[in-house]
Amino acid sequence: MSNIPIKTTIEIEIMRRNGQKLAKFMEILKNMIRPGLDVWVLEQKFIDLCLENKVIPACKGYAPGGLAPFPTGLCLSINDQSVHCYPVKGTILKDGDIVNIDTVIMDLGLHVDSAFACGVGSISKENRSLLKASEDALYTAIDKIRSGIKIGLLSETMEMSVKKCGYNVLQEYAGHGIGRQMHEIPEIPCFGNSNFGPIIKDGMVLAVESLVCEKNSRLVHNSVWVTKTADGGNFVQFEHTVLVTKNGYEILTKI
Repeated sequence: MSNIPIKTTIEIEIMRRNGQKLAKFMEILKNMIRPGLDVWVLEQKFIDLCLENKVIPACKGYAPGGLAPFPTGLCLSINDQSVHCYPVKGTILKDGDIVNIDTVIMDLGLHVDSAFACGVGSISKENRSLLKASEDALYTAIDKIRSGIKIGLLSETMEMSVKKCGYNVLQEYAGHGIGRQMHEIPEIPCFGNSNFGPIIKDGMVLAVESLVCEKNSRLVHNSVWVTKTADGGNFVQFEHTVLVTKNGYEILTKI
């Protein structure tokens, strides 16, 4: 996969600026989450932030491969809902829920992608453990990034980190390259072997995501976009857009 895009200095600077904007948006949204909140308020706030900051909410209208256009700016899932669910007006967050928010913004033709999960109000010890396992897996994998390693090392690291906590990684979806397109090569699964995959090089930008299921990782597809875990176990997602540098990495979507 020698055709994995290497970003120019100008492209990197634009993505860095976009990443800082998205990081601030996500912090604002996270601070709004509470029991009794209609999730549509989060969608409205995100769209307002994009308008105020003159960036495009890239998920809204996204229609790869002729799929029905994605209806909202945010991907938002609760508890056993999985990736690519979306906020529906009238859905109220309850004490003890887990909520995942994943989104992409674009400006000057370049995308950045980030996701976080958090508890709503007072959550159980089990849910706190699940949240920590997914977030730890993401940062443990990111910390392996350096020019010259294979993508498989990130995949293996995430899988091992999650499994030692007693959970499973989602296998139907994966992280990815990002830049001019929302989804670029390479694919970055949450499972794998360190000896496989393309070699990471300085100047690549990767959307690394930890996709963790409390129980079995099999999904049920309720519609084109809406997925849930087949066994009703909770799902937790964390993601950052990461630049590969000569000396390691830079997380572009973290303040």
